[in-house]
Amino acid sequence: MSTSLLKKIRGLHIVWLALMLNACVAPLLLMSPQGQLMWALLKPLVGLNPNDVGLFEQPLIKDRMQALLGDNYDTTMSLLKTADKIQQEGPLFYMVSTYTPVPEMAEKAGFVWNSDTNQMAVMLLTGGSPKIISEQFTDQAEKLVPSWPKELVDYTDPQKLQQKTIEAGTNQLQQQVGAAAAPLKAIASGEVNTVQDTVQDAVLEKANTEIAPLKEATPIKEIKPVQ
Repeated sequence: MSTSLLKKIRGLHIVWLALMLNACVAPLLLMSPQGQLMWALLKPLVGLNPNDVGLFEQPLIKDRMQALLGDNYDTTMSLLKTADKIQQEGPLFYMVSTYTPVPEMAEKAGFVWNSDTNQMAVMLLTGGSPKIISEQFTDQAEKLVPSWPKELVDYTDPQKLQQKTIEAGTNQLQQQVGAAAAPLKAIASGEVNTVQDTVQDAVLEKANTEIAPLKEATPIKEIKPVQ
């Protein structure tokens, strides 16, 4: 391979590396210092379990969430600790609970940090209705509306939320009906024979009990054939 060709290849590599570096650095340069720290914390952890890496105990996360959530902090954390991975969708870093250990308080929770706006937001689903708690900054002209990933955006749409509620209610009703019908199905599938046998045995036993004294009181005479 000629020296000139090697130089061209090396030059292309340098340009490619420069473009990749700019693609990573450019968003960081637009962020506030706090946003840069959040990015540096969350970006390497995407795909990992937040509990395994102690994310919720990081002061950068914990302090902001305590200030944001206030009295809702404990309930929210109970749900978010069931999330099994840190996810990213565009500029959004987020986590979603997988089940609820406190169904009397809330059914679902989602956490989102928007790297474009440095806004942290939490969604709590209680009684089928979403409660949205989001950071607002003093230097903003208008209220900052949080953005949500696809996994959570349906909960902000009243029509879709209503549909989810109907589906959940239908599934619960079907389960209740199925549980109530189980004894009938069992009888129809063969247990009815067992019931019949039990009843027959009981009737025969009672009959034998009642007939026994009669047999003892009235001896049976031997009848001889007529010659």
